[in-house]
Amino acid sequence: MTTRAALYLRISEDRTGAGLGVARQREACEQLCTTRGWEIVQVLEENDTSASGSKPRLLFARLLAMIEAGEIDAVVVWHTDRLVRRIIELEHVIDLCEHNNVKLATVSGDLDLSTDAGRLNARILTSVARAEIERKSARQRAAFEQAAQAGKPTGGRRAFGYTVDALHLEPTEAPVVLEMFKRFASGDSLGELKRDLNYREIKTPRGHQWITGSVKQVLMNPRYAGLRGVRRVRLDERGRRMATENGNPRRDQWYDITGPAVWPGIVPEELWRACERRLRDPARAVHYSGSTQQYLLSGLAVCGVCGRKLKSGTQTFGRTLKCTAGPGRHVNRRAERIEEFVVAVIVERLRRPDAIDLAQSVGEGIDLRGLQEEARSLRANLTAYAEDAGSGRLTRQEFYTLREKAHARLAEIDTQLADAGRADVMAQFIDAIRDPAEVWDSCSLSTKRAVIDTLAVIRVMPGGVGRPKGGMFDPESVRIDWK
Repeated sequence: MTTRAALYLRISEDRTGAGLGVARQREACEQLCTTRGWEIVQVLEENDTSASGSKPRLLFARLLAMIEAGEIDAVVVWHTDRLVRRIIELEHVIDLCEHNNVKLATVSGDLDLSTDAGRLNARILTSVARAEIERKSARQRAAFEQAAQAGKPTGGRRAFGYTVDALHLEPTEAPVVLEMFKRFASGDSLGELKRDLNYREIKTPRGHQWITGSVKQVLMNPRYAGLRGVRRVRLDERGRRMATENGNPRRDQWYDITGPAVWPGIVPEELWRACERRLRDPARAVHYSGSTQQYLLSGLAVCGVCGRKLKSGTQTFGRTLKCTAGPGRHVNRRAERIEEFVVAVIVERLRRPDAIDLAQSVGEGIDLRGLQEEARSLRANLTAYAEDAGSGRLTRQEFYTLREKAHARLAEIDTQLADAGRADVMAQFIDAIRDPAEVWDSCSLSTKRAVIDTLAVIRVMPGGVGRPKGGMFDPESVRIDWK
């Protein structure tokens, strides 16, 4: 009876896409089948797919289904690590092969899974392969950390705005990056940027359309400010990515800045800080539809009683701004009239002769160069503290005290740099040629919200009982506190 064999071929990474590694495996496996007189009934090739990663191996699943269905009598692989690198997968393969009397042959020698010695050998080989993966991962992490400390590129996909070597600017994309940062700092949303980029047929480095997440990745990345950072995610005590309340992995991440990079930045550091702070602001997520804020003051105006941010609501007479503190709800007011009043006051303020001083005062008095130098010095100190603690020159308590103090000052500097980056939102109103009302009408909703947030805090008081003097809306019930 002819033995029906299936070849399973896999290579973890194929940078060129030529599939040469898989081709070599196939040639050796075919030679083995020819020598034994086996009939090859199926060849399953998975190129650029890891046996240890999270990416699904569809053809591996197909192989298991063929074993279970009795369609093959033997599985031929280059080596066991081409088939499995996790014990849990190996045990499943052992059970299926044993139950269906299927042989497992490798170019380097067969594994008789019907005997305890053969199964032991398979488990040892799989454990060794797993250990190799873990050692490789540890080496890669150490190399990435070392490169980050030195401000050097760590490889990977090409970043939008940079050439393949990651050291030079891509002349057509770099101006787009600067535009993205300026517009986001001025109030445009991620969704607005995404739609505009796609409308202009500007593609990502991989030739795809933009999605909200890819826009956010650009704005979060310190590389565009000429800084090198190590990306962090929130992990639990077992080293796993922390989950949200519904059980999904948390998607929030941030960068630990290690210092200046060797490549040129595209945007000023203070502009990147402003965008990064806005992205991490929980208030930014209030009332989004397609990543765009729906209303002018929702999540921006605050309750005049408790200070909580107001949300949008709906009643029979129309849209409202409401406070959700407790069952009594301090504020539940008609939104349109409050918004009309606030816009009128803001535009009138921008018409005043001293408006240019108001616009220029955003970030005024901040020594950008001095703050950036201080931040670099603090990060160098953090590295020195770690080295001193490792060599015993600092006690554990001394190390933690110094580190906490440095991190606190770095947080203060980040805030000051971000404040300086917000100046762009006001720059368009300095132009004396255009009327501020005209400029206001031309702004996106996100920019209007950013202008209000830059200039003032809007406090909405509870509505009074009865009709106020002069009409239904009482201007005294909305307080505008200038910043």
